Amino acid sequence: LLHQCCYYGALPHLPLRPAGRYLHPTGFGTLGYALPAAIGARAACPERQVVALSGDGGLQFSVQELATAAQLGLPLPVVVFDNGGYGEIRDEMAARGDTPTAVDLPRVDLPALARAYGGRGVVVRSPGELAAVLTRALTTPGPTLITVPEESAV
Repeated sequence: LLHQCCYYGALPHLPLRPAGRYLHPTGFGTLGYALPAAIGARAACPERQVVALSGDGGLQFSVQELATAAQLGLPLPVVVFDNGGYGEIRDEMAARGDTPTAVDLPRVDLPALARAYGGRGVVVRSPGELAAVLTRALTTPGPTLITVPEESAV
């Protein structure tokens, strides 16, 4: 699957219409934005489908909001691209010739964490599997955390 999906994969490849339906915190390294923003969007417009896209490092800034999503009971897929830490920062350090430092996180069983907060959690390993799980999650009450391991991190 794509490397750095949240930063580079989603912006040019998601066919979103009309304009203004993709919330993205450009600039300032706003880690942890995806989950609370998606909860707010879903609560404000419960008739719309909302999907959160996050990296594993960014998710852990606001992962406790899975409890809020579970309490609200609104269908909310949370797709987490797991590269074992802060992959974008790691790549920027390496590109500058710096030794990547403090960017690798211990592995977290994200599906188990989602279940602990009252949601569902699953790991998917193919685009077809992702599509099937995502389709179900769009109509299943509460959050469904869908972990997509980066190929190099598997």
